[in-house]
Amino acid sequence: MIPPAKRPILPWPIVALGLVSLFTDISSEMIVPLLPAFLAAHVANAPLVLGAMEGIADGIAAALKLLSGRWADRGMKLKPLVVGGYVLASVVRPLMGLVTRPWEPIAIRALDRVGKGIRTSPRDAMISRHTDAGTRGRAYGFDRAMDNGGAALGALAAIALTALGVSVRHIFLWAGVPAALSVIAVLLTREPPVPSVADAPALAPQPLPRRLWAYLVPVTLFGLGNATDAFVLLKLHDVGARPALLPMGWLLLNGVKALASYPAGALADRLRPARVVLTGWVLYACSYAMLAFTASVTSTLAVMAFYGLYHAMSEGSEKALLTELVPGSARGRAFGLYNGLGGGAALLAGFGFGMLWTAYGSRVAFLCAAAAAGASALLLALLLPMAYPAEPVS
Repeated sequence: MIPPAKRPILPWPIVALGLVSLFTDISSEMIVPLLPAFLAAHVANAPLVLGAMEGIADGIAAALKLLSGRWADRGMKLKPLVVGGYVLASVVRPLMGLVTRPWEPIAIRALDRVGKGIRTSPRDAMISRHTDAGTRGRAYGFDRAMDNGGAALGALAAIALTALGVSVRHIFLWAGVPAALSVIAVLLTREPPVPSVADAPALAPQPLPRRLWAYLVPVTLFGLGNATDAFVLLKLHDVGARPALLPMGWLLLNGVKALASYPAGALADRLRPARVVLTGWVLYACSYAMLAFTASVTSTLAVMAFYGLYHAMSEGSEKALLTELVPGSARGRAFGLYNGLGGGAALLAGFGFGMLWTAYGSRVAFLCAAAAAGASALLLALLLPMAYPAEPVS
């Protein structure tokens, strides 16, 4: 007798959103590793333009993540925000291949981040509505695995096309192909079911519980020590890696993240997300402490691979943990706060880490970030028992 077919672990909308993340990051990472050198060759005052571009982009994205979370709870329709955000980014991103003036890359990157800011919090809420408490860790882990896999494939595509002699401008234009596929994939998703009336009164959305701040305060503190991964690549360059090896280091990091993210999500479903988040933050602290003392290419690459485990353990589990603390009708706003505060903290972290590196060297910068991560993990362990509701949140 043939047993009845089992219900798939992840529903189709989660798979579709994972494909969206995959294609979007392929498109993005075909551009990002090549962008600094491209700007240096084609735009005057390239360092100033690059700094302004990333600062403005991060600020816009952080602000819109906050707003889009509010919009998601107010209108209850998530798919239009998600589709609109991906379409905008996918249309403007390949235009980087056409820039000739200093203001153009700033405008294109800003519009790209507008799209990210609009879509991120509603997409996170969308994933939570399509899943239940027993599968959310795997759902967010799957999304991060596809995102990181796309980053690795995008970097690999950029390396391959460069080796074939394709110009950087044409590579940027070719990035429009996976961008178009991401739009098709997001159109194949469906609007998630609206929470029940009891859980989400249409005219009076449920307020955010105060206990949420017992989680968001440590998250924000951790974000202040969580500088961009570009500094890890800069460390690899600092210890003597040839320029051609840097993309391979980026592939190694994103490959580990992609392979470990889904198993880490499954672990979060089994052990509760809080334990996995704490483990990830401790891994971050250990990784940055080790990077402070690495002095060879081999040892730095080994720590980079270990550091990839932090991303896998934390990125999806942090979002799964948030859904345990907030009712369904308030998750858009909760994700807006989570993403907005995290983005703002990351912006400050980048400036702070860079200033510490410039003034005191990389060792001090990495050790300070490690200390901030360790303090955040301790604070989360102390505050989280106050955050968990008496009744599980569906």
